[in-house]
Amino acid sequence: MDFEFTKEQSMFRDMTREFSLRDVLPSARERDREEKYPSEIMKKMASQGLLSIKIPKEYGGLSLDWMTLGLVMEQISYFDYSVGISFLTQTTLQAIPILAYGSDVQKKKYVPAIARGEKLGSHAAVEPNAGSDATAIETRAVADGNEWVINGNKTWITNATVANFTIVLAQTNKDRGPKHITTFIVDRDTPGFSTVKIKNKLGIRSTDTGQLFFRDCRIPDANRLGPIGMGMRVCLGAVENTRFGIAIGAVGVLQACIDACVKYSQERSQFGKPIGNFQLVQEKIAEMVVDCEAARWLAYRLAYLKDKGVPHSRETAITKYFCTEAALRAARAAIELHGAYGYTDDFPVERYYRDMISPLIFGGTSNIQKLTIGNFATGIKAFS
Repeated sequence: MDFEFTKEQSMFRDMTREFSLRDVLPSARERDREEKYPSEIMKKMASQGLLSIKIPKEYGGLSLDWMTLGLVMEQISYFDYSVGISFLTQTTLQAIPILAYGSDVQKKKYVPAIARGEKLGSHAAVEPNAGSDATAIETRAVADGNEWVINGNKTWITNATVANFTIVLAQTNKDRGPKHITTFIVDRDTPGFSTVKIKNKLGIRSTDTGQLFFRDCRIPDANRLGPIGMGMRVCLGAVENTRFGIAIGAVGVLQACIDACVKYSQERSQFGKPIGNFQLVQEKIAEMVVDCEAARWLAYRLAYLKDKGVPHSRETAITKYFCTEAALRAARAAIELHGAYGYTDDFPVERYYRDMISPLIFGGTSNIQKLTIGNFATGIKAFS
């Protein structure tokens, strides 16, 4: 593995850091308090080419690699993990599935608009009774001539109420179970389709999260994404890409925790000297640094494997599990080090803590990642 970044990768990393410092950081606390989606920031990202990184040039993109996407995600998340998630989903959950499985018409309709920041999407798999077990979905799509009629509910969907379209996972023949799950694209203005925002989340509060409702929602067969029965493949491929982004974004938060604690330990005095003089404070920071180095290189190696095009499901599970758990450990330690000040949003570490609880759940829980890792180690599936 080459540990040197290309000039292009370094340029995007540095440009994203400058962009985030200027356009993301100043409003981070306000957006968190108000649960405000960063619509203007997303438009600016598009104008900077950040939403185009993994989109082919023929669709208005830049055709860049996963390492570049990862470096951008890490830098954005350093300043605000919520904005990082909003950035990430546009590529991994929206554009890439359409590029991989969509028709020429679908690609031309949605992908260039995603790159330009003109269309936002959502990816609707999770349901009230189907979370880690995506095969348990109850939303149904019934064929009616050259159309499909969709009925069902989705919940905890990122971009639910701001998206112009959604990619929906639905049963097309319930008797055949997961072998007959199919994906469809449903535009926001389709009759029978509605959304409701989920408010008062613990963390990532300025991302948009909500519920989707389909009531006799009729769409043409031209809106089917991929072959009938291939829905799980479409979904799992998208989620695996998203897990990479979730993990490397957590690295950004971990680094932010370190930097905040180093600064505070140099400025805060107790017993007549800066608290950075105390051994237990240095121990906490040292543990963060070691975790961050390990997490960062797991994430960079995963980007390398993705760019090589080799199988990496095992490495994805390891990386998501370690990076997100390490970031949560660091955020908790950061609050403890800041003392009572860390308990308020006068300092960002309490937001880091709240934000880093969420990726232990979405994109595949930490427990699911451990079962995946265990399966690779033993050759035995803990669940079927």
